[in-house]
Amino acid sequence: MSLEARAMRFGKFVWGRNPETLQVEYQRNVKRLTLPQVGEALQDLGCQRRAVTGKGSFLGKDAAAEFERLAAVFREGKSQILCIPGAAPFRAVFASLQMLGEARPNAVRYSFLFLEDEESAEDDGILRDEYAVCGKGDTLWHVANRYATTVDVLRQCNPQIQWPNRLAEGTKVKLP
Repeated sequence: MSLEARAMRFGKFVWGRNPETLQVEYQRNVKRLTLPQVGEALQDLGCQRRAVTGKGSFLGKDAAAEFERLAAVFREGKSQILCIPGAAPFRAVFASLQMLGEARPNAVRYSFLFLEDEESAEDDGILRDEYAVCGKGDTLWHVANRYATTVDVLRQCNPQIQWPNRLAEGTKVKLP
């Protein structure tokens, strides 16, 4: 992924120089079910939250101070908006920060991990709609996959839905 498009930002911290590597990981929660007298089936339980990892360096006479500023943001422990090049901003938690090797007078290498935080997403009003409108053939599993949540969470938000495998076209599903 090219990091030259714009500066990476987490809350008010803006990287003066984007990390050298950046990886955005998406995973799908798929379970293998054994069905008596039928065989096996896969059940797609939706997407897990994104994980963003990377490595970088702070360079120059203020390298150690810059790392310490980033460490202070990490210690705050607050969910904030993460902006990474090539992706729409999303709410995340700063889950890990490591100094790699020894700090040198003019260079500090580091690695990080951010985890998407959908629990706080509804507070933003920018990250997701309030309802999903079902299309023809949609199931609660389709909606969960589309909005990176789980069927269980959608069922809690929508106790009126009795048949998650059959949603009428135009049905509104409240999102978490």
